[in-house]
Amino acid sequence: MLANLEDTYFKERAGDLRDIGKRWLYGVMNEQIVDLSKLEPETIIVAKELNPSDTAQINLDNVLAFVTEIGGKTAHSSIMARSLELPAVVGVGAVLDELEDNQILIVDAIKGEVIVSPDVETLQIYKEKREKFLKEKEELKALKDKEAISKDGIKVDVWGNIGSPNDVKGIISNGGFGVGLYRTEFLFMEKDSFPTEDEQFEAYKIVAEELKDYPVTIRTMDIGGDKSLPYMELPKEENPFLGWRAIRVCLDREEILRTQFKALLRASKYGKIKIMLPMIMDIVEVRKAKAILEECKRELQEKGIDFDKNIMLGIMVETPAVAFRAKYFAKECDFFSIGTNDLTQYTLAVDRGNEKIANLYDTYNPGVLQAIKMLIDGAHEGGIRISMCGEFAGDENAVAILFGMGLDAFSMSGISIPRVKRIIMKLDKKECENLVERILTLSTASEIKKEIKKFMEKI
Repeated sequence: MLANLEDTYFKERAGDLRDIGKRWLYGVMNEQIVDLSKLEPETIIVAKELNPSDTAQINLDNVLAFVTEIGGKTAHSSIMARSLELPAVVGVGAVLDELEDNQILIVDAIKGEVIVSPDVETLQIYKEKREKFLKEKEELKALKDKEAISKDGIKVDVWGNIGSPNDVKGIISNGGFGVGLYRTEFLFMEKDSFPTEDEQFEAYKIVAEELKDYPVTIRTMDIGGDKSLPYMELPKEENPFLGWRAIRVCLDREEILRTQFKALLRASKYGKIKIMLPMIMDIVEVRKAKAILEECKRELQEKGIDFDKNIMLGIMVETPAVAFRAKYFAKECDFFSIGTNDLTQYTLAVDRGNEKIANLYDTYNPGVLQAIKMLIDGAHEGGIRISMCGEFAGDENAVAILFGMGLDAFSMSGISIPRVKRIIMKLDKKECENLVERILTLSTASEIKKEIKKFMEKI
């Protein structure tokens, strides 16, 4: 499909325009085409890159890990790897020409290292590490049915992020009491055309029913930036992350948003669904979306279709524009959810997918942490709850400062849930507030990390 496209722009962006319907991955091992559903057992995938749809289709019974030449820790391939609970090392540089099929590799996702053709001693060391890791994972299962309550009795919600109904099982098995982010764009990526209202309704209904009385926050289609649809032409832009994407697309193409809103409203009858709008930077955008939602409600009511009349509508806060005026946005919304991946990118003016400046991308940067604090304070001043669904929410070293700042809920990949719950249970709110006061006076990310490390060693 990509080879037949005449537009050179789309050819250059082949990594974003995979043939989703056929589930083909181009570029694996000497650029041969591989069907990911038919890989041999105990396979490690090595590729130039993996699209979100590629990782979503990996056969977990046969794949041990994957490695990519390009990408960063917040690339969607990395995010999906954590969701699938697969070890992954991304952005390793040119390695494909140096490897052969059937070579033995060790993928150390903790250190971010790939060891090629390890000797017997190294293999034994890593076998022992793996056994220790699996033993700890088994011990963490004891927290599955326990709520995250701090030492001083403060309850914190811990939810999971999903990309499809198939991911719900992993959230529940790891002890997540809800979904803080359902990335609906993967539903759109799996199709050859825009999914119908009924197709979307069925997907959202499954998730709502499986989570029963627990909240399910569903983000409207977030296309653009590093995510494309093979059946939707996006404009040629010098910087797609600052261009026509997410809510901007949906407000310009209202039929997309209307269809999704109606599907979400219908599914809200079966669970505690909340709707979240991505990439908001102007209150006008929120008001336009709210008006469209009200029109969809009236249309369903006229047809006698039941739905949650009080369904909540919130926004994913990921731009400095919202951080600076958080309390005013809070008056227009039912909730906030911080998307730290893009918030970090936009606050620091650093492309999160650019390996050359990857060292500059750091959510521990004082400016980013100050923005997070402003968002939390603004949400509470406006009388609404605020969660975090970016990868920072699952960072064990960040839990104490986020708790100290007053974050109401953490949402992350399923594999991170038990570890974050364990940390919250060891924390005292006042001690964490004092930690936040200290780190916000520091000047660099490295200084902040050192202060957090000292704090974590004492709990």
